[in-house]
Amino acid sequence: MHRVGAQADVARFHGDDCDELVIASLACDLCLRSASVQWTLVGDSYESTARCHCRHCEHDWSVYLTALQSLRLSLLGARAR
Repeated sequence: MHRVGAQADVARFHGDDCDELVIASLACDLCLRSASVQWTLVGDSYESTARCHCRHCEHDWSVYLTALQSLRLSLLGARAR
């Protein structure tokens, strides 16, 4: 498989969604895996982005987040550590 250039998307989860839905919303749009996705929050509370990388197919993309989605993702990341 070849590496595809970075793309951008918008988050498709609500602040009160369960962890599984939040994780699934960040699934790779090429291979549809969510367990292989690593993400990093970038930005501040007004303009946040999750930079995502799929370890399976090496695809990189960004997901634009609202303030509530950014908070939700940061809480999910804190629990994962």
